[in-house]
Amino acid sequence: MKKIVVIALCASFLPLCGRAQDFSLSTNVVDYANMATVNLQLGVGISRHWSVDAGVKYNPFSFGKDEAMKLNRQKLYSAGMRFWPWHIFSGWWLGGKLQYQEFNTGGITSVVTSQGDRYGGGLSGGYTYMISPHLNVEVGVGFWSGYEVFTSYACQKCGRIVDSGHKFFIKPNDLMLSLSFIF
Repeated sequence: MKKIVVIALCASFLPLCGRAQDFSLSTNVVDYANMATVNLQLGVGISRHWSVDAGVKYNPFSFGKDEAMKLNRQKLYSAGMRFWPWHIFSGWWLGGKLQYQEFNTGGITSVVTSQGDRYGGGLSGGYTYMISPHLNVEVGVGFWSGYEVFTSYACQKCGRIVDSGHKFFIKPNDLMLSLSFIF
């Protein structure tokens, strides 16, 4: 599955060969507030109204000890496109993307811990405010839906399985307050 994600990311940038483009590199401040999730997104303008992007989120951290431990570990990879009605990297936008996530969460609302993989697609929308020619602030919101393969444990230390299986999901995904650097 990881090979498919890498191939999809590479294929999304093929139309860009041989032309000068506008690039953006952004990071979402809200994700850092989500238990220090490090994130980065690269966007490339392919026309006046369209851009393609690829993103990654990574969180290897756990907070607390034993039964009070809280974690929201994840590796998330995404590739998508945005439509900009006015011009790329400015104003309103609508986006769609494909995502893969490897997750391990627990201790946030209960001691039950879940881990597994999620595959799916998402939709989002927002507004990009141009602060300067090379710095933007983005606000936006989105959700994603797909298929989840999971295992749930009674606690983080005991390893006793309480549930496992496959299911469809719909989750909020993008709550954005991002800084974007345009170059």
